[in-house]
Amino acid sequence: MEKLFGTSGIRGSITEKVTPKLALDLGRSLGTFLQGRGKVGLGIDERTSNQMLKRAFVSGVLSTGVSVIDVGVAPMPTVASFSTWDGIRASIIITASHNPPTDNGFKFFVEGREFIRSEEVEMEKTVASGDFVVAEWKYIGSIQSSDIKNQYLNRIKEFIRKRGSDGSGAKILVDAANGAACSYTPKLLDELGFSVTTINAHADGYFPGRPAEPSPRNLTDIMQMMMDSDFAVGIAHDGDGDRIAIIDENGQFIDQNRIIAILAREEVERKGGGLVVVSIDTSSVIDELVHNAGGEIVRTALGSLQELLHSKKEEVVFASEPWKPIFSDLGLWMDGIAGAARICQLVDGLGNGSCMELMKNIPEYPILRENIHCPNQIKDEFIPHVKKLISPNLNGLDKVIEVDGIRFEFSNGSYLLIRVSGTEPKARLYVGGRSEQTVEKLADVGRMTMKQAVNDLS
Repeated sequence: MEKLFGTSGIRGSITEKVTPKLALDLGRSLGTFLQGRGKVGLGIDERTSNQMLKRAFVSGVLSTGVSVIDVGVAPMPTVASFSTWDGIRASIIITASHNPPTDNGFKFFVEGREFIRSEEVEMEKTVASGDFVVAEWKYIGSIQSSDIKNQYLNRIKEFIRKRGSDGSGAKILVDAANGAACSYTPKLLDELGFSVTTINAHADGYFPGRPAEPSPRNLTDIMQMMMDSDFAVGIAHDGDGDRIAIIDENGQFIDQNRIIAILAREEVERKGGGLVVVSIDTSSVIDELVHNAGGEIVRTALGSLQELLHSKKEEVVFASEPWKPIFSDLGLWMDGIAGAARICQLVDGLGNGSCMELMKNIPEYPILRENIHCPNQIKDEFIPHVKKLISPNLNGLDKVIEVDGIRFEFSNGSYLLIRVSGTEPKARLYVGGRSEQTVEKLADVGRMTMKQAVNDLS
């Protein structure tokens, strides 16, 4: 059976993986998963291949007897939230997020959360077997359209206003990446009382302004504009609005770990404690702020936040991977639009209108990320062998987390994570600490061990 789902839905080239044939079969599989009954919501981002894939997918869903409510072009958080509406059994967005325009993909949601692995496996098995539900002619599903933009934005505004006052006119610069959030984030911030200027805010599936991923190398325009003007904070999205990047007044990209840390701290303090779920590759600055606020941290594999959210949703007050905040009071989906509004609210309030002022007491610890070549055929043995080799070389070890690789945490707040890539013949090294010297020392141990493990197993 082919594994279709990766760490974040299904993504790939529209000519090699995410083809109209796959879209048709995914529609049939979803309808079969829902036993041929009910309604699903469907949204798309701005990619040029979306209409092609949408029509194939809808045909598959309708053939099982399930009806479709088409919400049109909408950000991923908006589509995800639709799965919590009465009468909507699931929602789907056709998007490849921050991937290049040659790619596309699918994400599936139920009750506001992404499909967990057991649901993905059921979908994959049905696609592989071709054993689809087929409705009789009189029970074929129907399709109708709906605009859910205002309902979603009103939900975000209610959530934000419970956490503080409206904006006081602070100037915000938004880079919408020519994506699905173009008409959402600027409108939301304007209605919350901010003064909004936009770039790359005309929707275009070719992403003419910049690549869809909001990484520092792609954000030179907004960084320069932040340096040259008097904006309080800069916000940058990806193609479908689940990601945010934050730029301060000096045009500096703020490390994602610090953004997670401040958002998590605020939710924990508001609740008087609670559980924060983050991915295995995040920094100890999050632990520091969350523990000081009275909360607890759990780390899980990249792409697996939903598994813990599903099992511990009553305990979780906040969750995040880098770029992708999840506010449990709002829903269980990753929401860069809500994250943008919350950061702007904090800049306006706690920061007195300055992003730099807001972040000045959030530690900025050095981190390092590297890759080495690791042949696919040795990946299963690689991490156990790394553990065997590295253990005698570690002093001050506090905790070992064997999730999505192996993470060593030390009493001085440093950490070393080694994991293998799920998509490339690579092993990845992540190191963080309170000083450059500590990071480099741990990195040397990690590099030496990883290279030895590859040599031993090759």
